[in-house]
Amino acid sequence: METSNAFLEYNTLFTTFGAQHLMMLALTVGASVALPLYANRFLSAERRLLVARVMAVVLAIAVVLWVAIRIVLGDFDKTTDLPLDVCNLAALLLPFLMWKPTHRVHEILYFLVLVGTLQAILTPHLFNGFPNFTFFKYWIVHGGLIVFVVYITASFKFFPDWCSLLKAFGWLHVYAAAVFVANLLLGSNYFYIMRKPPTASLLDVLGPWPWYLLVCEVLAFALFILVYLPIWFIHKRFN
Repeated sequence: METSNAFLEYNTLFTTFGAQHLMMLALTVGASVALPLYANRFLSAERRLLVARVMAVVLAIAVVLWVAIRIVLGDFDKTTDLPLDVCNLAALLLPFLMWKPTHRVHEILYFLVLVGTLQAILTPHLFNGFPNFTFFKYWIVHGGLIVFVVYITASFKFFPDWCSLLKAFGWLHVYAAAVFVANLLLGSNYFYIMRKPPTASLLDVLGPWPWYLLVCEVLAFALFILVYLPIWFIHKRFN
């Protein structure tokens, strides 16, 4: 489809650790710190819940709109564009999972989201830069998930523990098994289970398939511990 609309036109303006990347990293970190601080100081419990619901809906809509635009443009590919990777799936389900936030759900999302988005924001699988719609969707979803999880943790005092870590690690494998079956049926590579991503990533230094999957098991558990350490430190320091 020919179009002069820069929002719909694909480009190759995004560069890892370029100006756009660094700006989005800064915005993600800044919002993750500023929003919980503002909410805890100035917002009532009802308003904090409203903010959480608005964020959840915005993230889900971003995923749906991106898929819809790809379909309208005639570029939709079921092997790459279905919301089956952990970040897009979490964003799509967020209004259903966290409309009434609970510790039972959040303790799983905390680890899956933070670990799942860590590589996605540091080494993005992204070619299109501002102002393409894929750029907006990528950062709304990945940056937004991090902001959401930090916000829920701080504003609702839903702090995970070591048991939460083990539960989340177990659910990660349930998700991976389901996605593996989907990949076999679709001929796809969601969650990069079947092969490495085409862009540079941490997986490039972890060996060939399938051995990098075994290394990822150890690395994933280490990352789960890493994202838990701030919570552990806070509990140890103030309790």
